Amino acid sequence: MHEDYYGLQLKFAKHYAVLANVSFASAINRCTNLRRRLNLLGASGEEAWVSVLQRASDRPNSLTSVLHRCLQLQTRNSTDSKIPAFGCFSYDSPDDSGAVRIHFMPPDGQSASPLSSENLAKRHDELRAMFGNIRRVESCAKVVRGVSWLYNVPAYRRLFPDEYVASIERPPFPVHLNGSSTWGQVLDWQQKVKPEAQSALLRNITRMQTQTPWEAFPLQALMAQCGINAFYERFT
Repeated sequence: MHEDYYGLQLKFAKHYAVLANVSFASAINRCTNLRRRLNLLGASGEEAWVSVLQRASDRPNSLTSVLHRCLQLQTRNSTDSKIPAFGCFSYDSPDDSGAVRIHFMPPDGQSASPLSSENLAKRHDELRAMFGNIRRVESCAKVVRGVSWLYNVPAYRRLFPDEYVASIERPPFPVHLNGSSTWGQVLDWQQKVKPEAQSALLRNITRMQTQTPWEAFPLQALMAQCGINAFYERFT
């Protein structure tokens, strides 16, 4: 999975670099989630991340060199998130406005799609655990917000309160490509690259606009948000 997934991201970044007339390293920083996937965020990961970007150049084999370095770091670093997880869900602590950003990332070893009907009760249990924790420890939480391609998927939307689902819209801000909110759509629930998604993305990058590179993806990241009380009423 890692070689195919990382390689696809690097092809995307390489194409963006040419179109935008920027360095390959700059394109990797803007258009991939490799730093996050390799657990190299923050000061502790800076040196290793620089070692990745140093492999990016105009040389013909630079993509292969960067990919090789990413795979080396993948085997050395834990892929566990530093954010506390509740099964498939996790959250960022409230920002200055009191907004809690929620995330969905299934752990390895799933025996069936985490969004299947048979797993619906498990997902609700995870949301109960997470929002019970938020209610206890995040006293300034006021709003729940999510940005993800998954809001295009009915099986994901059905997990949440009606008020939250009704708010789904295109984000009123540029979509970043440094996480899984957009890149996650190219992986199936077994964390393997979907051939059809890969093919569609590689076709679409020929029409990529440098100001909106995320629009080359088959599904666009959508945003949802509502007051946190709707979640407390349903899950606590």
